[in-house]
Amino acid sequence: MCLLLFYVNPDAKTGELYLILASVRDEIYNRPTKLAEFWENFPNVIGGRDMEPGKEGGTWLAMSKTGKIAALLNILQPDEEILPNKKGRGFLVVDYVADDKDSISYLKDICSQGEDYNEFFLVTMDYSSRNMPKICCYSNHYSSSQPILIEPGVHAFGNSINPLEIYWPKVLEAKKKFSQIINGKTSVATKDTLVEDLFSLLRDNTRYPVDDMMRKQGKGKTRDFLEKLNSIFVSIPGANYGSRCHTVITIDAEGNVDYFERNRPEILSEVDDQWVSNNQSFKLLW
Repeated sequence: MCLLLFYVNPDAKTGELYLILASVRDEIYNRPTKLAEFWENFPNVIGGRDMEPGKEGGTWLAMSKTGKIAALLNILQPDEEILPNKKGRGFLVVDYVADDKDSISYLKDICSQGEDYNEFFLVTMDYSSRNMPKICCYSNHYSSSQPILIEPGVHAFGNSINPLEIYWPKVLEAKKKFSQIINGKTSVATKDTLVEDLFSLLRDNTRYPVDDMMRKQGKGKTRDFLEKLNSIFVSIPGANYGSRCHTVITIDAEGNVDYFERNRPEILSEVDDQWVSNNQSFKLLW
């Protein structure tokens, strides 16, 4: 499961932050992964890469120098509903950031292919136009779903069946804490403190109550497992699963991007807590 938090201010002035984004990737501990880097086949795109055999090259989060960002969140399903013959969801992110289609057009095309994938929630962002960001989302949980436009501001999404309307307790708490952190820290001058505070938030292992919707989505999973899953930082060594990648992205009013990643590329033991810091800075092609 994963978590996505972001704040967009299209009216940002010189010296202010235009975008603040924080992401958690939860994954099987020994699933092979590459650290975020600019891709050889798409040199204007940066992101981590899934190296699982058969799904090599997919990703959960990526960004292009043209201002496109996509983030993928899987929807929690009972194990028996997850079908191994479905397409790899990580390529939905790759295809968006590497393509010329705008955010809404891309998601409209994906609607017709929704049944080809296990359930997901995809957020596509386009910051190529400085004053008119386009942020859209789509979930294939309901066959009749269509892409939805998202207004600028503060947003938080998780792994519920409808992340726009149904929020697990941990998502609500994460949004509240995220809002508190960015309050008064949206200037470039306070960026370093902001980034460290956000990474601290992403390591918050407070367990929040499991509600009826989460129990329904997690049918077949133990109460203990769901309780451990319902924290911002997930750690379930007994299930070989937990938080493996934290990403913070900032864009300022001039289009300067800082891409901060703290990653555990592969965890080989239950006590392995070695994080690799990986930072990249570049300017958008505005």
